[in-house]
Amino acid sequence: MIEPQTWVADALARMKKAFGPRLAYLGLQGSYRRGEATETSDIDLVVLLDTVEPVDLDIYRSIVHALPEGHKACGFCSGTEEFFHWPRHELLPFSMDTDDYYGRLKDFLPPLSQEDARAGAKIGASALLHLLTHSYLYAEPEARTAILKDAYKAAFFVMQVVYYLASGQYCRSKKELLACLDGAEKEILQAGLDVPAWLAAHTETQAFALLRGWCGGVLTGNESV
Repeated sequence: MIEPQTWVADALARMKKAFGPRLAYLGLQGSYRRGEATETSDIDLVVLLDTVEPVDLDIYRSIVHALPEGHKACGFCSGTEEFFHWPRHELLPFSMDTDDYYGRLKDFLPPLSQEDARAGAKIGASALLHLLTHSYLYAEPEARTAILKDAYKAAFFVMQVVYYLASGQYCRSKKELLACLDGAEKEILQAGLDVPAWLAAHTETQAFALLRGWCGGVLTGNESV
């Protein structure tokens, strides 16, 4: 595994050399930012340039692939104007899950509202609900565990926003959020930490039903959204 502070500092030095004043922002998000990374975790960078053309993407790719474990580099790259006009329902969790290393992300964000956050929670829940229903109906049995693993992982990000809307507190890690939850929400987040282990004590039908029920509650307003 990488040491994220050192890795990002190296990436930043190389990007400054390659892009000069065109580099507007660099940040880190995801499991390395949360202190929850494992050997297989992606390295989620956020990079903003003045504009982004294919040649810039080629340079960016060559930079990260030259770094240790650079094949794990992932994340977001955009021009600043595109980012400012990004759909606002995605920007609250995006900004809350990003640590600044160069520049301040808030300087490139549009004004965000509770309604933007509420829309994000409902869009995320609806996408999960559709995925779960479609997969329950049509996915091959051997694919279902992997689908559930991805769905329960994605539920964490929706749950962060739901809890923020209900409490005014944005929990920036799974550990922090888990300490604030109870009932079905807590079970969903715990199951997402190790879906195969959770499935050893539950059926796939129970796994689909638990998460589908919670997503439905977010959409209908029963989960304080």
